[in-house]
Amino acid sequence: MQIIVKSISHIFNKNTPLEYRALYDSSCNINQGEYVAIIGQTGSGKTTFIEHLNSLLTPETGSINWIFEHEYRKKKNLILGGSKSPKNDVAPLIDSKNVTLQKQKFRKKFKESKMIRQHVGVVFQFAEYQLFESTIEKDIMFGPLAYGVPKEEAKRRAKIYLEKVGLPEDYLHKNPLALSGGQKRRVALAGILAIEPDVLILDEPTAGLDPAGVREILSIFDKLNEEGKTIIMVTHDMNNVLERSHRTIVFSNGQIVRDDATVRILNDEVFLKMNNLIAPQIIALINRIKEKKPYLNFPEITKIEQLTDFLNKKIKDKKGETNE
Repeated sequence: MQIIVKSISHIFNKNTPLEYRALYDSSCNINQGEYVAIIGQTGSGKTTFIEHLNSLLTPETGSINWIFEHEYRKKKNLILGGSKSPKNDVAPLIDSKNVTLQKQKFRKKFKESKMIRQHVGVVFQFAEYQLFESTIEKDIMFGPLAYGVPKEEAKRRAKIYLEKVGLPEDYLHKNPLALSGGQKRRVALAGILAIEPDVLILDEPTAGLDPAGVREILSIFDKLNEEGKTIIMVTHDMNNVLERSHRTIVFSNGQIVRDDATVRILNDEVFLKMNNLIAPQIIALINRIKEKKPYLNFPEITKIEQLTDFLNKKIKDKKGETNE
């Protein structure tokens, strides 16, 4: 699945004293199987942007197109706007149909919004607050049932996706509110996965978790990405961004100010300072080592294990030269 975003803008409380432009002239393409990080200061437009990606919000200007795999196989041409599509639109192509969503107040009249959300799932910050059923099984089944999945199939998915997030089958009949914070978040994630979206959007997925919980939840996303699912992660944790994402989109004042390979962005000290962002700890450490040992030629390093291996090899090589 591909998502094509063209020059979208969004204004909250339009034509009131509280009018606020949260998003302005933002464009990007997101392709199937990518692991994309979205970073920026609080209030920079990150959450507003992702809410457009599954049609929770529609843009004031610009367009969004969702292209599904079966359209690729049929080699259908897309209408991305222009004379056949109004300027203020969200134009998904679903089942070989071009559909235009023109204004927010009309959004609920279109079945396509529901279909988009079936393909693009969002796990919001503190997702455990969305749990409400009396058992974990019922909570996970809720989404599939809402999309018309038969009850037996929804039950099958509840079992499969509970195990996928690392919880045993006997948890199905437990009350979700009796779980720990990390376990609740896993159940909430299983509920989204049970809808079987192509794209998974994560808004600060590790907020409030202890280090062990962070590692566990991120390992789940890693496995999902390895299986081909697109991961879009909004986060302030630069260490996780460097270690996991292939590509990073940076927001500032409601605009995309950079869209590039993660390693290039997080190694650009000048750019990070200009946008009030802090380099990951491992890059900061490498930069300090370079100040003391400028002759060291570091390879591309994203994990502490890689840095340890590199330094150990250099020490071993130096000892070998001394012994000779």
